[in-house]
Amino acid sequence: MTYFCYNMRKDFVKFSAIALALVALGTSCTEEEKPAEPSIVGKWEINKEIFTISDSSTNVVLFGDTTVYGPGELMIEFQANNMYVNTITMGTDVKSNSGYYSVTNKVLKLSDTPDMADADEFNIATLTATEVKITNINFNQGTKFYSELTGKRK
Repeated sequence: MTYFCYNMRKDFVKFSAIALALVALGTSCTEEEKPAEPSIVGKWEINKEIFTISDSSTNVVLFGDTTVYGPGELMIEFQANNMYVNTITMGTDVKSNSGYYSVTNKVLKLSDTPDMADADEFNIATLTATEVKITNINFNQGTKFYSELTGKRK
């Protein structure tokens, strides 16, 4: 009987090792789920804006300005219904405006109208669960206008 129990235990250990190896092999071959792409939807606190005007042929900067915003001074909320609300707070003075937005292939379009006919285009340079960086470049009669907004999710 002892011999039988010993062999049965030995077989059980072998079977367990084989089963464990098969389970490990099976789970290592399964396709890993990709994390969801971060969404622009939510409240963003903009903490810095860079704006430059330069000669488009020579790239010589004609004007440059960096604005650092305090906590809550510039907020942008992108709502799930494709509307946005922009709020600027300077002391007790609060100004808000709203409009429509769309995002396609890291291009953010902002418009006053739902048909997006007059939309301004911005490139989403960085979008994570906690950080955003949006840039815009426009050219007008030999002049290059560049703006960059960086912020964090609230």
